[in-house]
Amino acid sequence: MFSASKNSTFAIFHSLLIAVFVYFIVLPLNAHAETVNQRFSDVSNEYWAKDEVTRLVEEGIINGYQDLQYRPGVSIKRGQAANLLTAALQLPEAPYQPIFKDVSAKSSNLRGAMSTYQEGIFRGKPDGNFGVSDELTREQMASVLVNAFKLKDTGEKVHFTDEHKISESHRYGVKVLMQHGITTGKEDGSFAPKLSVNRGSFAVFLHRAMIQAGMLEKKQPIVFNKTQTMGKFEPIRFEQFITEVPMTQEGKTYLRSNHFLSLSAKRVKAHGHATDHIYVYGVSERKSTKVTVTKRELPNGDYFTFVELRNPDRLPIRVDLVRIDGDIKTNTMERFDKFPMKKDVDDTFGFDIATSPVGVLETISQQGTGQQMISKTYRSRELELKYRNGAVSRTRELQEEKESYSNILMGDTRVSVYELNSRGYDVVDQWYLSSNKKLFSSKERLDSWLRESITNYKKRNKWYTAEGPYNKMATTIEPMPASGRGYGRNLLLVKEDRVMLLYDQTKERYYEDILHNSFTNLAVFRGSKPYWETEVTSTYLTNLYNFTAPFVDTRFNEQIALFLYRGGKAFNHKDYNEGLRNYANLLVQQHRKGNVNFLSPTAYYIPDYFPAKSQVKTHTSMNHLLGGMNILLLAFQEFNDPVYLENASAIEKAIRFEEKNWTRSNGDIWYKRAPNGQFSGTDYVHLTLEDLIHSYEKWSQIDPSKAKVFERMIKSKAGYLNSTKKGYTTKIKEGLKRINMSNLLPAGKEYTDAL
Repeated sequence: MFSASKNSTFAIFHSLLIAVFVYFIVLPLNAHAETVNQRFSDVSNEYWAKDEVTRLVEEGIINGYQDLQYRPGVSIKRGQAANLLTAALQLPEAPYQPIFKDVSAKSSNLRGAMSTYQEGIFRGKPDGNFGVSDELTREQMASVLVNAFKLKDTGEKVHFTDEHKISESHRYGVKVLMQHGITTGKEDGSFAPKLSVNRGSFAVFLHRAMIQAGMLEKKQPIVFNKTQTMGKFEPIRFEQFITEVPMTQEGKTYLRSNHFLSLSAKRVKAHGHATDHIYVYGVSERKSTKVTVTKRELPNGDYFTFVELRNPDRLPIRVDLVRIDGDIKTNTMERFDKFPMKKDVDDTFGFDIATSPVGVLETISQQGTGQQMISKTYRSRELELKYRNGAVSRTRELQEEKESYSNILMGDTRVSVYELNSRGYDVVDQWYLSSNKKLFSSKERLDSWLRESITNYKKRNKWYTAEGPYNKMATTIEPMPASGRGYGRNLLLVKEDRVMLLYDQTKERYYEDILHNSFTNLAVFRGSKPYWETEVTSTYLTNLYNFTAPFVDTRFNEQIALFLYRGGKAFNHKDYNEGLRNYANLLVQQHRKGNVNFLSPTAYYIPDYFPAKSQVKTHTSMNHLLGGMNILLLAFQEFNDPVYLENASAIEKAIRFEEKNWTRSNGDIWYKRAPNGQFSGTDYVHLTLEDLIHSYEKWSQIDPSKAKVFERMIKSKAGYLNSTKKGYTTKIKEGLKRINMSNLLPAGKEYTDAL
């Protein structure tokens, strides 16, 4: 027992002795180490030459790149080395002389080349060039540093295993540099004279030479403060071309690629309720490849950034949008995927591979708290089908949705990277929404939107472009890719009805921004026409009536007109009723042109669709018909023009004449009436009841005698939903309450969106 106790005492004493040794020997080194913020994302505490690189940067001798990388592994060029030595030695400026064929009076290497040549540091090449773009080899570096710092032969013998490979003109420089300990050669005893010098090694050699020459004082090692990364942040080790995009006064924005990018066009396009600043960049040796950056400024100072990489060539290319921001205190992300997404496959749309944006990035800085909504990237292939009559149908095949945002926070400086990767023959899209205020006033409001977007992913936009959002289209479209991943600009989703309702309820800044963007997208989509034409062919309609895109969908136009009317009033737009007037006039024109299905001269139905390239009368569905009639009634109230009331009355009369034909034996309503008078099709579950409620309200305000038929149809449709327990929408619940018919609220669950 005593022996064990003695051994334990010795072990404890031994451990304490080691601890004391560590405290007095190791800790003082760390205590005297200089702690600073990391300057470059690729020069960290683990990098062997961090002290030398950081010191030379602090002295203003070397610089990194605009994207805050140093790229230590990139080979240094002779012209760059000349510039660095000129700065390090503070060489006097030498006048331009036409000595070298590759150094002009406007060259970025002019001062370095002239000054180092004048001081005998660099010599030209036999071909008459300075070699500004040539990589500096290790043997050239040795001669240059020996010349620059006027190092002398100490007489010490130097031996390398590959001495025979060192050029005769550089053997002296290599020997002297080794004698002074500025280089030690390779671990295998070689010097590798023809190997190029990278930026990291050159910084070390230059730093050693300056220390020996007394031009710099030796300092304690540097320890970087801890950095914070988000996403898969990976510095690019090889050389890149970087060009600034002049988007904002605060911070810097760059495009980065291994291909040279040049600004080929810059324009400003003012929309009614936003302004686009568009920058188009060409890609060297790729005449057709373009990068377009669109900054969409909103009335409240927030802005969208849309980046499009359009690559019709077969060769892949990567382009990054890099953003540098300073004075940042914290940097956090609220992600969409914290709420699980349950996807399904349905007969109408198939499977949708798109999911949601990445999330909301919250930044606290000296200026306050700001937020960004950041998307994923969408890589797609454009599809186009041309018809003999000159019509065209356009869709896209979504090939990949990818999370490609990352950042690193170094001290109070953040580097954000939005990565766009093209595989060739494709288009890559990325967007983000920026505000120096909070997009959502509380975490609860933010989570509510994230959860709703995940739950209703099919009806919430996530793939925005400067031309509008793209969404999964029905399987009955053409052109449809073999993969089934057909996407297009669905007008019902270009307008943001649900967001409008949420904005009315909460006044959240994010919803305001989305609405401004929606108003702009609708203007872009419409172009110079007074109404909106669907740009994708429906094979369902082609099989029925033999027409293709483009065509006017009355339901789409009716809902857009109402959206712009309500939104315009909310934001005090002077043109709030322009869409209403244009669409009401379009409906009136159908009667004048005879494009209606008459029951009598004063009772008729307006078809659901107006083809642009053919003359054909289509069916009339109840939901389209009610929507058009309601628009005419609203236009009558807004403009007091009797022609709108006349046409609305003709529709009401036709419905009243055939009320019993429209009503099915189970109380539901037939979906459509064909031009030959045949009724068929299963109606929407909730949508038509919403329309019937609006029709009842409008006629009750204008002519109550004409509201009776809609009261009967409301009771019939609501009774059917109640007996089948198919539930109701929030709009149905609120609408029945407004018209004092809450007793008709169907049994079942409440839905946000109509089925």
